[in-house]
Amino acid sequence: MKLEFRIKIFVVVVLVLLLSLPFSLVQSVPVEKDYQMKTLYSHSKNYGISSYDFVEKSDDFYLTCLKVIALARSEFPKNSPEFQRLVEEIKSKQFEDGSFPPIITDDYSRAEGEWVYWEKSKAAGTALALLALLEAGESPNSEVVIKGIKFLLANKTNEYWTSTVYIDWERSGIKRIGEFPSLVATAYATALLHRLGYNVTDSWQWLRANLNTKNLTRNYAFDNLFVGFLFPMPYRDFRMPYESLSLPLLYLREEGFKLNNETLEFFSSLFKQSQYLENTTLLFVFYENYSTKYELKFLRFSLINKMWEESKVIRGVANEKIELQLNPEEEIAVLKIEGLRKINPQKSGVFKKLGIINKSMKIYPEFPMNYINFRSYAASQILHFSETNGTYYIIPLPKLDKSWNHDVYSTSIALIWLYLANKTGYKGFNGGIEFLQSSGESLSFDGYAYALIALSLYGGDWEKNKPEINAIVSNKEKNIKYPVYILAIIVIFSIGYFWRKRKQDKGL
Repeated sequence: MKLEFRIKIFVVVVLVLLLSLPFSLVQSVPVEKDYQMKTLYSHSKNYGISSYDFVEKSDDFYLTCLKVIALARSEFPKNSPEFQRLVEEIKSKQFEDGSFPPIITDDYSRAEGEWVYWEKSKAAGTALALLALLEAGESPNSEVVIKGIKFLLANKTNEYWTSTVYIDWERSGIKRIGEFPSLVATAYATALLHRLGYNVTDSWQWLRANLNTKNLTRNYAFDNLFVGFLFPMPYRDFRMPYESLSLPLLYLREEGFKLNNETLEFFSSLFKQSQYLENTTLLFVFYENYSTKYELKFLRFSLINKMWEESKVIRGVANEKIELQLNPEEEIAVLKIEGLRKINPQKSGVFKKLGIINKSMKIYPEFPMNYINFRSYAASQILHFSETNGTYYIIPLPKLDKSWNHDVYSTSIALIWLYLANKTGYKGFNGGIEFLQSSGESLSFDGYAYALIALSLYGGDWEKNKPEINAIVSNKEKNIKYPVYILAIIVIFSIGYFWRKRKQDKGL
């Protein structure tokens, strides 16, 4: 009886402990398994202007490397045939000179106007490939790694690495315009070389001087057609440098390099404010400045009745504008005003306050005509129509689902930046994790891999599965490990000398 009682007590204690764990931790294992499969079978097909073979081939290789890194850090079995196929695919892409295919870096800082630019960097592709192979268990002294390192050292320009920049011009098609310093290529190469024991002080100093808010966003970042502050975009066409840098910055952080606090605070503040979380305002602004009666209905879609139902009706008199805090349960707002009054679509919409750049971010500046059947990010007009008894405006309300841009990719990039800034205690961080755990959909070809990385950071798997690099790397240039090993040898011989001398003295 005593034994049975003890067993029962033990079972109860275990259950209580399990139930007391945070929900996210209990769920982390199956969620990561799900994202592992989605990562494994994702592909780089894009639509729009980035669907060119010119871009897609680079994205194929980039995604393969990203898969290996995300899977390895989330405890996916490295000896499985699926994982080994990815590793062999990377190795098969190495060229005779030790390089790997270029990847898109998205960090050309001089882009101006409406032109479409692409930056392709073999240095970035080579460093990323070698990092992925090290994650997979490749020896630092293997031929593939040594050849890749020789390529990187031979192709360094001053203290940085470069990207080849191309422009898509209607008269000549895709045209090369030159070589330019690349933050992304330099970040990948610096993290890799430091991991292998090379002296990268000059490259890190260059990076630290250039990893500022101006260089991490493009010139249209805060006056963007869609949102004012450019969210991490779930498609390739308009990616910001800060998006492409999220992974190499994680590696640099592991190597002990840190961004300056000003940059981290700037981006973490923007991400805190631009999350679909609380403090969202619905605003209708009229062209004419005189009083008018209005009726504002809020609708939500009933899954039971399969129809739109009223959740709230507000009636009143407005002068310049109607301003209301949103309830996250509402989905559609229908405004009816008497007469032929018109609203100003440029100043009407759903807003969040962005204090750090002293403006309001317009979440939905334009609304799709067929919103009820399909939520689109494409440009269209606010749906409105007039009848004899008034004018109606229909506006979709953003779902306050704790995400960024309602997408797995966008949310994951934001979470990585909050992690870099040590803001994991911020409530929105946990909200973003909850979104990843409840949603598995992404418009981006690399969204699932980044989600897996974000979840691995959150659950501790990223740090736990960091590969150990225990090798002396041959480096005729500047190797910071040589002084360490020489000092160790001197200490060992000194101890041996004094020990023998002391023994001899005792014998005398």
